[in-house]
Amino acid sequence: MLKIAILDDDKTALSISKGAVEQFLQDHNVAFSLDAFYSANAFVISAKEEKYQLVLLDIDMEEMNGIDVGKVIKENNPQADVIFLSQREDLVFDTLFLHPFGFIRKSKLLQDFPSVMELYLETHSDSNNPNHQLVVTSKSGVVNINIDEIMYIEGNKNYQTIYLKNGTSFDVRLSMGELEEKLSRKGFIRIHKGYLVNYVFIRKIVKVDVLLTNNKILPLAGKRKEEIMEQYLKVSRANKSIFL
Repeated sequence: MLKIAILDDDKTALSISKGAVEQFLQDHNVAFSLDAFYSANAFVISAKEEKYQLVLLDIDMEEMNGIDVGKVIKENNPQADVIFLSQREDLVFDTLFLHPFGFIRKSKLLQDFPSVMELYLETHSDSNNPNHQLVVTSKSGVVNINIDEIMYIEGNKNYQTIYLKNGTSFDVRLSMGELEEKLSRKGFIRIHKGYLVNYVFIRKIVKVDVLLTNNKILPLAGKRKEEIMEQYLKVSRANKSIFL
């Protein structure tokens, strides 16, 4: 059963969002439980007890803004997915360090809501799918890894080095272009000719660098910064595991 919470201090907007979620999941035959909150403080108390899998969260609220609420969610339940549902499109980039699943603009609710939720369901149901695995031949033999475990890939002439989030790495005899072709639809971004990065592990993008969640700094192709940021946002709006 999918456990969901919605937080919005606008009661009218909360009611609309709640109805949209319920109708969507019923239409897609998904078993779910749904808690709706218009008080950020009440939600924070509940979130410390409940392990919500998905939280739809407004950004601009009086008691506590959505970014601070997002921090609480991630501290208590790092596996939870957050979808920001807000009129404050200008704050989208301020939320990126939380690695939100996506963004739904209240001004474009009918346009954004179905596509984001469909991608969420696709991701949620596909986590054990074989297509979520990458099978490669390394110097030590055939390796089968979960794509979510890959932080980034570094180009190294004939061999490319794959770095996993557990700190291990291994070399594979594939070109960076081949790896990009296999992984770009799964949320990997070519930030530099020598680096392919899983967007989930990007903490911050600055002028010439990309800071990862493990504090590793990788070079950014500065001339492509705007394109890379746009790609990052597109991936964020898609889903956490399998991306457009």
